[in-house]
Amino acid sequence: MKTHDEILNSIRGGLIVSCQALEDEPLHSSYIMAKMAYSAMQGGASGIRANSVEDINEIKKAVPLPIIGIIKKEYEGSSVYITPTIKEVDELVECGVDIIAIDATDNLRPEGKKLDCFFAEVRKKYPDQLFMADCSCVEEGLHAEKIGFDIIGTTMSGYTPYTKGTSLPDFDMMRKLVEQVKKPVIAEGGIWNTDELIKALNTGVLAAVIGTAITRPTEITKRYVDALAKSKTNLGFTNSGRYQGDNDGPAYVVYSKIGYNKASFEFHMSQIKLNMRRKSDQRWTNSYIFLGVDVYDEKQEFLNCIDAGFCYSGDVQNWHLFYNLLNTTKEVSWYESPVVLNETHDYKLILDCSYKDDTAKLTMIDITAGNRVVDLAEFEVMYAKKDGSNLSMYQDFAIDFPEDIKKNRDREYSKDDWEEITLYNTDEGIYLNNIVIQDAKLYTPEGEYIWSEGRTNDRFMWPSTKFTNIDYACTRICNHEMNSELILDLDMNR
Repeated sequence: MKTHDEILNSIRGGLIVSCQALEDEPLHSSYIMAKMAYSAMQGGASGIRANSVEDINEIKKAVPLPIIGIIKKEYEGSSVYITPTIKEVDELVECGVDIIAIDATDNLRPEGKKLDCFFAEVRKKYPDQLFMADCSCVEEGLHAEKIGFDIIGTTMSGYTPYTKGTSLPDFDMMRKLVEQVKKPVIAEGGIWNTDELIKALNTGVLAAVIGTAITRPTEITKRYVDALAKSKTNLGFTNSGRYQGDNDGPAYVVYSKIGYNKASFEFHMSQIKLNMRRKSDQRWTNSYIFLGVDVYDEKQEFLNCIDAGFCYSGDVQNWHLFYNLLNTTKEVSWYESPVVLNETHDYKLILDCSYKDDTAKLTMIDITAGNRVVDLAEFEVMYAKKDGSNLSMYQDFAIDFPEDIKKNRDREYSKDDWEEITLYNTDEGIYLNNIVIQDAKLYTPEGEYIWSEGRTNDRFMWPSTKFTNIDYACTRICNHEMNSELILDLDMNR
């Protein structure tokens, strides 16, 4: 039988793997937990944490490692469920577990017992057993040492009403316990990667426990899937920096490679859901769904750009054609058409620079009305070559803020602090959701092509991971296939 020092020294500086699966989990099986523990040992684990006598007995047959044993059991009238009564302690001692972990929080135990009374009974009955205190805060750790626990753990941080919301892993608790208690400290709770493990051990703890990140495939898979979902929102999207993009409000842009002289897509206006009016003061924002052209010189240095497509303006409260010219010799650089589009119809948008240098033609076709041309415009695109050799097309979807709502959170005018302006307009009921784009195409003098991944040069999203104050997903890609089809939400509500 190992001494206390031998047990503690064998886990010192190491990784303890928690092998647990509750009854409602797919891996619930003592046989599987033993295999899990054996796999952990093969990977270099120095100890195992396990739940239930059945699992512990099977694990002991499979591995010679020290085991921290617990029994999870719920009792009516108490929130304590980790080795809550003397009955569970008796069962763990009987199966010969090396260390017994007990909930050492301030919560009342079954039958209204306080920790001090309960643990005095435990210690008197089993004076030679190693006991670990599963604590939620530094004060509990200090108290656990005072009443006779051998090891102090950070296991319950974030799981009591008074520590709920604590960022895990709780490195601050680890450091303070190491500084303030004489008993060894074990780090446990929320360690997901190697950097966090090393950081935990560097606080001076005896060892660290990892469970979910290693032994719960459902949670591990969910973490990856959630990361994928997050990567399709501003919370997980990092821009490449190659493009300035549409950065004056929630937006998403897809840029083609250079060499195309025409682009088109279908916009399912009938499916869009929007509210552009602020609920607090009834002021309006604007929406844009459009195609654009970037113009470059022979060294691929930027020269000019134009935007052209659908606009929903708060001034007139309808969808209509617009264009905006960055550089132009003409008197008018911004134009909005008086022709009102039918919001229950779907449209095809065509931006064509192919028939004349320095010129583009925008055509709107009503698909619902039998592919009838309902509006068009012709305008200057300075420096553009009609063969597309110096042009890059782009799709752009955006919410824009008029001057009267360009304010920061202190309600002061802000000209171009778009992060503050966005936060000022957050939770005002503004959204442009279910933007459905289909059949996006690119054209060269040789023919037409599906706007595929291979024909895309880059994508841009605003905001992005750079703007950390915007803490919710206001720009979300719901579906994106080959860049020819898109479903996008721009929702400024948490």
